Amino acid sequence: MFDLQKMIGVKSYSFREIKENAECAKAIRSCESCVVDLSGCHVNYDAPETWGKVISDYKDNGVAIDGLGVVSVKPDDAWNRRYFEFAKQAGTRLISLTFTPEDMDKTIASIEKLSEEYGILTAIHNHGGYNFLGNSTALSWVFSKCSKRIGLCLDTAWCIHIERENPVQWMELYGDRMYGIHFKDFVWERNGKHVDSIVGEGALDLAATLEKFKEMEHIISAVLEYEGPETVECTRKSIANIRSLWK
Repeated sequence: MFDLQKMIGVKSYSFREIKENAECAKAIRSCESCVVDLSGCHVNYDAPETWGKVISDYKDNGVAIDGLGVVSVKPDDAWNRRYFEFAKQAGTRLISLTFTPEDMDKTIASIEKLSEEYGILTAIHNHGGYNFLGNSTALSWVFSKCSKRIGLCLDTAWCIHIERENPVQWMELYGDRMYGIHFKDFVWERNGKHVDSIVGEGALDLAATLEKFKEMEHIISAVLEYEGPETVECTRKSIANIRSLWK
């Protein structure tokens, strides 16, 4: 079982306003985490000559790059290979991704081939009601077309964003494809707008989600994501909420 007490990480997009990777790593450590899921705001996949420094900025500060994404993949091996090359150098185990329905079969074939070649799993990240891959109907259809080299990186808040769906149901539905999770929480204002919340203090039933999480056998990456104000403090509180319930 994936031990959240020890291995809960932070999505670097939470700290997107911190431009230097060494400073981002220090912010993650201040939240009592030593794992990062690296976002595109902190790495340039078109500049491989910079990758070594990106990786060392985290390693030297005691932070492991355990995941990366969300990356946009295409029916183009050369385009997609950049992500796998960086992941290989960083020792990353999971790439979260998204794609469009255009030429989807070719995109899936490319990702499956590269995943097999590099020995790195991939996972679709759901992005709520505005995204092609944001609902369970679309996800189930896509999974019927691909191997388990492609699984799910469940974003809890965006799952809740879909009416009548919730993270516990998705974990039941996609258990053997559940490779990653982004713990994220929303609250809704009276005008219907969603805003980020400290995890466990919004719409997410954190206790039920964690209980179901304990049954998952294939999770290899679990991170906290918070995009609201007072980012470091709210990330720290969110991680503390998760650890408190996990015990």
